[in-house]
Amino acid sequence: MFTPEKMSFVNISTLDSNLIQVLDCVAKLGVMHIVDKKDLPLSDGLLKDVDIQPIKDKLSEINIRINTLLSEMGIDTRYLPVLSKKQDEIEIDPLNIATKIESELAEIEDKINPIIQRIEQLNFEMNKLEKDSRQLHSLEVRGIKLEDLLNMRFLYFVFGDIPVEFSHFRRLVDSLTRIPCIILQGDIVGNRQQILVFSLMTDKDIVINALEGAYFSKIDIPQEYQGNIPEILDRIEYEIWAKREDIAELRGEIQNLRQTWRKRLLELRAEAIVNQNVAESMERFGKTERSYFICGWVPYKEVGKLKKELEKMDSHSVLMNATEPITAQESEHYRPKVPTKLVHPFFLRPFTGLVTTFDIPRYSAIDPTVFVSLSFMAMFGIMFADVGHGSVLFLVGLLASVYPLPQLKPLRRMFAFLACCGVASMITGFIFGNLFGKEEILTPLWFSLEHMEPNQVSRMLSVGVYFGIGMISLGVLLSIAQHFRSKNFKEAFFGQWGISSITAYWLIIYLYISKSQFSWDKVLIIVLLLLPIMFKQPISKLIKKDKQSNRRQEEEHGESLIESGFQIYEIALAYLANTLSYIRVAAFDLSHAGLMMAAYSLTKGQSIYLSLPSDIASNIFVIILEGLIVGIQCMRLEYYEFFSKFFAGEGIEYKPLKIN
Repeated sequence: MFTPEKMSFVNISTLDSNLIQVLDCVAKLGVMHIVDKKDLPLSDGLLKDVDIQPIKDKLSEINIRINTLLSEMGIDTRYLPVLSKKQDEIEIDPLNIATKIESELAEIEDKINPIIQRIEQLNFEMNKLEKDSRQLHSLEVRGIKLEDLLNMRFLYFVFGDIPVEFSHFRRLVDSLTRIPCIILQGDIVGNRQQILVFSLMTDKDIVINALEGAYFSKIDIPQEYQGNIPEILDRIEYEIWAKREDIAELRGEIQNLRQTWRKRLLELRAEAIVNQNVAESMERFGKTERSYFICGWVPYKEVGKLKKELEKMDSHSVLMNATEPITAQESEHYRPKVPTKLVHPFFLRPFTGLVTTFDIPRYSAIDPTVFVSLSFMAMFGIMFADVGHGSVLFLVGLLASVYPLPQLKPLRRMFAFLACCGVASMITGFIFGNLFGKEEILTPLWFSLEHMEPNQVSRMLSVGVYFGIGMISLGVLLSIAQHFRSKNFKEAFFGQWGISSITAYWLIIYLYISKSQFSWDKVLIIVLLLLPIMFKQPISKLIKKDKQSNRRQEEEHGESLIESGFQIYEIALAYLANTLSYIRVAAFDLSHAGLMMAAYSLTKGQSIYLSLPSDIASNIFVIILEGLIVGIQCMRLEYYEFFSKFFAGEGIEYKPLKIN
């Protein structure tokens, strides 16, 4: 819980004949983080690549075809679980499974695809009829036949649309004032105005030029219809309804087939996805003429289980070697890089994302999730201390995290995190007696923020400073522990966030709190604590043996002394700035109380019918806006003031090959 899980490096070698059994074992156990052969030392040229791309492409194509069938059956594939049957029943055979799935899928497609294609054809025909109906609707003039309109010998007729702005229509009218013509306005479709223009055939060129100047777009009139336009529109409407009935009937047939094939399609989909994932992992394997080499990281406690399963196979065909757990010191120089597996109880999992969003901790680093969860909740609670608002956050987070809605599944941890923040706000809300911004309903366990005295304001700000002292001290102690864990004693004692600097920090705080009188002996103690930090780099370079000239060494030692002097100044400034930064923890609590007082003062003295809606809206606004701001400020304090002391990132996330 405080450090990543211990890892062992495992190497499995197997003959071609046993590869499928090994893959089945590794994938179903789900404990091995596969390492690319290119990352292995001394592997260049010894192992061949596994050409798995054609199989991956085939499985991807099959998966698309299955998803298409499921979508046509009205099944939303975005929220379907990957596994539709028990894990042990999934067949792992990426080299041959595609042929088996495709043969069965082709049989299902032969029954469903003709219906789908017929529906697509009917939809295409129906869309064309609807388009014809829209075009003819603007030409609907009683008593005029469509064929007469299209076959006029002495009159020129054109139908289309221009931009809806009045200036375009006005320009067109002005351009045609010198010739006999009729311009009729039709329907407005989107941002285009439909128009009909009649003129003499001899004036056709003039009309065309005028229409071009008005940004005219011609609409082709369907020529397969004959008769009066109202009668044509009636026939089109009848055909549309007939095709809709045919589509509904075909959809009913698909629903019947859905009951028959849904379960099997989901099973085929699961096998395709799982084998595709296994095939992607096979790209990292090494290969010789007759064998495969699978290398990766396995949690040390799972090594025995993996070995036991592999021993059930032919011992002459499958061999497994595993190292002892890699120590934190060894992991700093180990190749390939050791992945990080963070193991937390269920109540800490909502806060895991808070750490991994910043970066993945190294294998050699300390897992800060426990400290982050407690400190984040404490800060959020103090900055957003309100029983009512905390209750709203808790209920929203709790309901959203447990409600069985597929769309909410990816966000459940985030909502659980929100519920935890709500609990913290409720606890501190009781401390200050704050319920929806009103402090006369509950009796505060400490003091009321609304009726506090001036000395209580300074006391509240002191809470933020003391909280900051505690957080900074914790961060430095974690840094020291991390250096000891990696056996980096120089940084543990004399680093920027080491024993010397934190001791000087505590001494200065003690002198300030105890209000001790100034004395040179105390200053001397602080200087003696900081001197090792200043001379750490020059002394280490002096001890280090190199072949540089003495003059060059003297120049480097002088530069190191200057750099170290500036480092002392930087450390002192960082301690001071980081400590004062935590004042915002108390300041936001005071601002919350002030914001709610201002919100209620707007409706003070009004009737309940006027004040209640306004008060509800004010509370909702404060919950959303201030809750978001407080959350951002808490993350800032965690990432920049706390993590900057000890966090060692650039780790690799532990991602084992598994099918669930």
